[in-house]
Formats: sequence, structure tokens, C-alpha cells
Amino acid sequence: MPEQLAFARKASGLVRGLSMYDAFGIGIMTVQPIMGIWYMVLLGLGLFPGGNLLIAIGISAVTCGVFGPLVWGMLAGSMPRSGGEYIFNSRILHPAIALGASFAQVAAVIYWNFLISTWLAAPSLSLLAQYMGWNGLATWVTSKGGTFTLALVCLVAAFFSIAFGMRIYKIIQKPLVIIAVGGPILLAIGLFTLTKGQFIGHWNALATQYHSLDYQHFISAVRTTSGNLPRTWNWGDTIGATCGVFYLFIYNYIICYVGGEVKTPSKSLLAANWLTVWIPVVIGFVTVLGFYRIMSFDFLSASAVNDLTGPVKGYNLPFSSSYMTLCWIASGGRAWAAFTISLSFIVIVYLEVTIALMALTRASFAWGLDRMGPKWFSDISPRWASPMKLYLFYTCVLIVGTAMYVLWLSNAFAGLAAAGMQLVSVFGITAISAILLPYRKKVKNIWDSSPYRTWKVAGIPLLTIAGVVYLGYILVLLYFAFFAPQTRDITGKNTILFVAAWAAGIIWYFFWKARSKASGVDVSITYGELPPE
Repeated sequence: MPEQLAFARKASGLVRGLSMYDAFGIGIMTVQPIMGIWYMVLLGLGLFPGGNLLIAIGISAVTCGVFGPLVWGMLAGSMPRSGGEYIFNSRILHPAIALGASFAQVAAVIYWNFLISTWLAAPSLSLLAQYMGWNGLATWVTSKGGTFTLALVCLVAAFFSIAFGMRIYKIIQKPLVIIAVGGPILLAIGLFTLTKGQFIGHWNALATQYHSLDYQHFISAVRTTSGNLPRTWNWGDTIGATCGVFYLFIYNYIICYVGGEVKTPSKSLLAANWLTVWIPVVIGFVTVLGFYRIMSFDFLSASAVNDLTGPVKGYNLPFSSSYMTLCWIASGGRAWAAFTISLSFIVIVYLEVTIALMALTRASFAWGLDRMGPKWFSDISPRWASPMKLYLFYTCVLIVGTAMYVLWLSNAFAGLAAAGMQLVSVFGITAISAILLPYRKKVKNIWDSSPYRTWKVAGIPLLTIAGVVYLGYILVLLYFAFFAPQTRDITGKNTILFVAAWAAGIIWYFFWKARSKASGVDVSITYGELPPE
């Protein structure tokens, strides 16, 4: 019936109760510092072993690190509503494009969190068990039953942490952010407490204990097996290594999903974006500096290649040669490093899944406010001031999907594939919106009321300049994520998911537009204004 298809716009029901620190906590837990450094080394050097990570971080810092926070912070401050890039793109570009991009983003977040939720088992607890010699625990957590059980615990805990209001969530978040940021800082400091000779001694002692390759023979074995292990860095691989480095930078965007719930958004959203980017940048840079101080260039690359492609013949250590393991070995195999690594991962896994639920619900909630979905999409629990129905829906989706992922669809490169989808759907499209906002007549009222409209360089809006530089960085990443020989076989097979998500979003838009028109509602009016607060 028509009255069931159309519904009047109303106040969103969400509450502006988040501080700048709360918004920063949401951003930093999506960047996940310890995971960002792990993937920076794993993918950056695993795929491009001739890359110099210090230079790659520097390149990213002066492009994405400077201009990324400006793009997201200024767009969010100009349109302080919850819903993420969907809000910006639907108003600046076109709602069909915005729905296509948003559907792809939702698919990527769901896909990504199938992987993330399993990290409570490995590496969070499996590494601790392996480092401490707890073989029984290591065996259980890496089994399918153990992995899914722990993932289920994580998903259920995430639901109860976020579904009953942001007031409860931010209380939980505050102390955990300190642990998540403090852990990798402590590990980085540990790299400066020993010499290169001491690190080699620690490695060789473990090699003797486990009848594994010593330091020099490990490098030689990886070089022979991979056929590509440069002894020093080169520019081609250094640029390519940004496909790993960007994990330190780019996920600050998630703050915009709660833009309508942050107090003094014009200041807080911009400041939170800057902090979310630059704290991991500094930690990552210091960590890499510490690595290059205590090990040779080709040893760090060899450890990444070995971690990414699987152990070479003769590598018999019972744990991967990952960033985490190198930090643990640097500590002399001490328990404090093992527990720091494990606790940091447990915290970031739990909070990342929690924030993913928040982002998924806010995206669909924003669709609902624009009549792009059933009425229950925009339902807010009056008691908890949260979209409870959407939380339940997406929690069920993640539980079912994670079960399928653990049992049948496990893929070590799920993160890279999801990130590749986001490069176009989230970061690229939004960069275009940032470039165009000051010049689009249909959103002139939004730009004229923006607190950043007077921020210009040589007469050009700073937002436009930031969007151009940000888009350039994204295009470089896009090449290395989808088209470079090292990655195209990994991400290429996921192109069908990318195309399907976009197609579903565009079809969704025209379907709901037609239903609204049939009930006498013109959605073009809706898209001529911002969603209600």
C-alpha cells in the first residue's frame, strides 16, 4: 500500500554525543596500528621485496597523509551527517553513483570482516600460544572449530558493545584504544634496545633450537626460491610497496560514518582525521627504522616474502616470519613481547568488528532516510538511540558469512581484494566529490555554508587541491592493487564481486525511486537537501 512505501522525513534520532577523542578512537581502531604495520611489511615487501619502506612511507605521508585527512575532514565538516561517503557522493555527484559505491563499500566491509573476525584465533591467540610453547592451545585455535568459535564470540561481543548506544560503546573504547596504540609503540621501542649482532644471535639461537635456517642461509633460501630478492632497494618496488604502506593511512574515512553524532563537527571531525592518520604513520616509520637498524635490507624483505608465500624449505620455526615474530625475536623471546602482540591484536580485532557493525548500519540508515530502502532501515530505538534492527540484521549476516568463510572460502588475500574494491568505490569516488563540491551549482548552498569555503591556495579551494592529490595517490594504488603483475592474479578473480556490488546498488536506486514515485514521492527533492539530524 502507498502508505507503507512512503514515509515522511523526520529527525534521525541519533545523538551528537561523541567527542573528538571518541571519533579518533573509532578511526584509529579501523586503521588498527599493529595490523597496519603487519600488512605494510607483509604486502609491501612480500609483493615488492625491493621496496624501501621508509621512502614509501614518506611518499604516502606527503600525499595521502596530508591530503587524505583534508578530504574526509572537510567533507564531513561541510555535511556533518552519519552515513559516510554515501552522503557526500549522493549530493555532489548522483544518488545512483552513490548507491553503487556504497553497496560496494558494504560488500567490502562485510568481506573484510569475515577475515578480521577470525584473527581472534590467528594471529591473536595462535602466536601467543606458539611463542609460549602452548601447543594444545595453538592446535585448537587454528582448527576450524576453534577459529569459528572465537569469531562467534567476537561478533556477539561486538553486537552487545555497540547496539545499545554509542554512550556505552565509547566507555568501552577509551581504555582499549590506549592498549591498541601502546602495544606497537612498545614493540617499536624494543627494536632500539639491541644491536644487529644481538638480533642475529637471537635468530640463530632459535634456528639451532628448531633445526631451522640460520640468518644467512634463510636469506639465501628465500632468494633461491623466490627468484626475486634484491640486495638493496629500487624505485619501482618502492612505489609498489605503497600497496602495503597505505594500510597505515587510508582507513581514517570511517570517522565520517558517525559525522552526525560528533559534537562541534567542523573542528572535531578534521582533528580526529589528522590524528588517525599521523599516529600510525609515526609508529610505522619508527618501527621500520628500527628494523633496518638491526637487520639487513634483504633479510627484512626475505621475512616478508616467506610470510606471504609460505615457508621456504628448511624454515622450521613453528611461527611465521612476520613483523610480530621479528619483534618477539628482537626481545629475546620474552613473554612481555608475546603478550603485548597478542593483547594488541585481541583489542583491535574486537573493536574493528564492532566499528564495522557501526559503519554497516550507518550506511543503510542513511539510505533509509533518503527512502532508498524499507522503512525499518531508518528505525531508531527510542530507548537506546541506535538502529537496533540494522544491528541485528548485519550481525546475523556476519555470523553466517564468517561460518561460510571459515569452512569453505578462506583466502589469505581477502584483505587486499576488499581494499581494492574500496579504492574505487570509497576513496576514488569521494576524491572526485571533494574536487567538485566547490563548483557544483546543485550543492552551492552546502558549500556556501561550509566552514572551509574560505580556505584557498592561489584562489583555488583547498578542498579541490586536496581531492586532486588524493585522487592521484589512489590511482597509483589502484594500479598496484589490480593491474600490476604481482597482484592482478590475486584481485582479478574478485572483479566479479566488485561489478556485482555496483550493479546491485544502481538497480537498488532505480527500484526504490520507482516505488517512491508510484506512491507520489519525488526522491529528487530528498537529494536536494541533507538528511535530517
